[in-house]
Amino acid sequence: MRILVVGGGMGGTIFANHLARRIHHEMKTGKARITMLSASHEHVYQPGWLYVAMGRATPDELVREQESLLEPGIEFHVDPVEEFHLAQNHVKCKSGKVHEYDLIVISTGSRAMPENIPGLKENSVNCYTAENAVEYYKQLSEFKGGRIVITVGLPHKCPMIPLEVTFAMYDFIKDRGLLDKTEFYYTYPIGRVHSLENVAKWAAPEFDA
Repeated sequence: MRILVVGGGMGGTIFANHLARRIHHEMKTGKARITMLSASHEHVYQPGWLYVAMGRATPDELVREQESLLEPGIEFHVDPVEEFHLAQNHVKCKSGKVHEYDLIVISTGSRAMPENIPGLKENSVNCYTAENAVEYYKQLSEFKGGRIVITVGLPHKCPMIPLEVTFAMYDFIKDRGLLDKTEFYYTYPIGRVHSLENVAKWAAPEFDA
C-alpha cells in the first residue's frame, strides 16, 4: 500500500503521524509506505501568528524542520506537486518526478488573498503570515487611540480567528490604557457573531460586557 500525503502543514503532519503509528508493523515489513510531499522543508505553526501579532511570540519560535516532526519511516520530500492525475493514481512534481500511489491525501491548506479585494491589502492588516503578523504588532504598538474595525468574509481561514483576534486586541489595548480612547467595531457577514452557533452563543455576551 503506497500512501501519498501532499502537504506538510498541520493537517498533513497529524494525519501522516497518526497513520504511521497505526500501521507501524505494515511499514516495518514493507507492506505499506507513507510518502509526504511539501513545498518547504519548514513546518510553520500558523495559529501562533496571532501571538506574534500581539507581541507574545517571535516568528522564529513557530518554525521547525518538517522532517523532525514526522514519525520514523515516513519518507519526506521537498518537491511541490504541480499536476494531479487522479485517474492514473499519480502526481507530477516541480522536479519532474512522478509519484504513484494507492491512496492519496491532499492537505495543501489555504491562504488568505486580500489582494483579490481592491484596497484591502493596502489598507488593512491580518495575522495569516509572519510578515503580516509583524506588521500587525507594529501598528498596534503605535496605535494612540481611534477606531478599530474587525471584518471578515466567508469562508475564512481558521474558524476562531475573528473572535480570537478581537478579544486579544481588546486586552492589548486595555493593557496600554487606551480603552477610553478606542472604539471597537466587529463585523461578521451573517446574523450572529460567528458561523458556529454554539460559539456565537458563548461570544455574544462577551461583546456586551
